[in-house]
Amino acid sequence: MILFATGLQVGCQSLPPVTEGYPHQQGLRGQSKQSVLACAGAPLQEREEGAVTTLRYYKEAPLLEESMVASKGSRPTVHHGCWATVILQDQRVNQVRYRFVPSSVDASNDCEEIFANCPE
Repeated sequence: MILFATGLQVGCQSLPPVTEGYPHQQGLRGQSKQSVLACAGAPLQEREEGAVTTLRYYKEAPLLEESMVASKGSRPTVHHGCWATVILQDQRVNQVRYRFVPSSVDASNDCEEIFANCPE
């Protein structure tokens, strides 16, 4: 009986949001560093180690998005945002990683918005 209850509890837990496969995330692959800087702007952090360059961006959800309409007003929801890390190898985008904050909230729209002016 305990095994069944444990299995039921694990089965009912929600999976973390998907952090791969978004249009802008995929479309950046192969682009130059200059192209990324031109469409996404200056990153919050830039790090170079040999032939690898890392650009880090952060986008927070707008305040209006963080309140949910209820029957007699609104109630706050979880404050969230998204870190986007662009990894360049020899000045070309090799990979783009999204990390949602908190990890339980799908903040992919915030990361995709960072690269909204970039070609897909």
